[in-house]
Amino acid sequence: MTTNGAPGTAGEAVRELRELAHWWIDGRYGDPDRLIQAALRALIVGVDTPSLPILAGLLRSEKDQAPELFGQVMDELGFGFHPPEDYWEGRLALARWYAAEIVGGWLDPVEGAELIIENVAEAYGESEELAPMVDAVKALQNYGEPTFPDDIPAHLTRAAHELLARIPS
Repeated sequence: MTTNGAPGTAGEAVRELRELAHWWIDGRYGDPDRLIQAALRALIVGVDTPSLPILAGLLRSEKDQAPELFGQVMDELGFGFHPPEDYWEGRLALARWYAAEIVGGWLDPVEGAELIIENVAEAYGESEELAPMVDAVKALQNYGEPTFPDDIPAHLTRAAHELLARIPS
């Protein structure tokens, strides 16, 4: 990122869009202006997808189209999420998507663990598939103040790897 917070490269712009996707993917629709501005910044630094200029050019009266267009942009950039129709299968697919984002380095492990716990484990309940992440978070909570804070991301990333092995794609 540049000093003013705007992405300086296409890679940084895609990363910004991907970070927005982590919160928007599960229907947490916030301010569409954030999506429109991120799309505009991405265009300026050379990101090119068919839907990106449409999203970036939305007028105030068209902001209601931002979530759908953002979904198209995510698909075009290769990180869209399309859950199965079944609610519980969809929750597991969401956990898998977040875990893949952690393992891929696109989602902070602590933030990803929170998303998995809050958006999936709390709704889904105890399950063998989610056990690696639930157990990892419980271990950190029981551990208290860590002596080596750098171990936390590695610990949660290992849990994400295990979760990926347990939830089929």
